Amino acid sequence: MVVNIMTLKERAYKIIDEIPEDKMAKVIAILENLKELIEEELDEFDIQLIEEAKQVLASENEYVPFEEVLKEAGINGEEL
Repeated sequence: MVVNIMTLKERAYKIIDEIPEDKMAKVIAILENLKELIEEELDEFDIQLIEEAKQVLASENEYVPFEEVLKEAGINGEEL
């Protein structure tokens, strides 16, 4: 499935536009760190964390619902 990159960027911009100004410092820090992570190759530690996350998601015993994450970040999920 091919996804238009600009569409994804537009979606990201829309999400960012909905974040309150007082939360933007955190968003910028996250995005800067994410940019660095994207450019790095996965190492054994990263692969282990990914596998652990997959196991947690598969067991459904320990996870935080997306709605709760949004609430903690001060984002209204219905506006997304």
